[in-house]
Amino acid sequence: MARKLPRVLTEAEIVAVLAAAEGQERDLMLMKTMYFLGLRNSEAQKLLIEDIDPINRVIKVVQSKREKDRLVPMPPGFSEELKGWIAGRQEGPLFSGRDGKGQLSDRHIRRIVKHYAVKAGVRKPDEVHPHTLRHSYATHMQDQGVPLTVIQNLLGHERIETTTIYLHLGIGRMKEWVDKVFG
Repeated sequence: MARKLPRVLTEAEIVAVLAAAEGQERDLMLMKTMYFLGLRNSEAQKLLIEDIDPINRVIKVVQSKREKDRLVPMPPGFSEELKGWIAGRQEGPLFSGRDGKGQLSDRHIRRIVKHYAVKAGVRKPDEVHPHTLRHSYATHMQDQGVPLTVIQNLLGHERIETTTIYLHLGIGRMKEWVDKVFG
């Protein structure tokens, strides 16, 4: 049975989804964290302030899938935003649940992402989930020529085959290759 390609948002759609969350700081930072770091829903949910090293621009993803910790570098601009977001807080969940207590639920994170996909007017918003941000991260990295083994490490995959499931060339890159060969 053939696997369906994962839903990937274009860079323009990512910008639109993030723009739709302007003014909702927690939701915006949650989606940026998931996209700019390629995190799974559960990893974003469990992320603690003490796992963030804004000086060295890395976060430690603690006990992700298969109980393996990993370090993920942060883009410079996002690192500065995140530093501002956590200013004055020393520990605890990066994204709190109700009344600033506990962590966000899996269901609530799904609702947040879906809400802003609908609000942004992306095509087929019913197919957009938190994992879509991770798929988009990996595909955009690949489109920019990042080696598959680097993407594998960033995503925390044990096997390269797992990483290839997440990736497919964007239509723009495929057109470039076709034009190069036949143009």
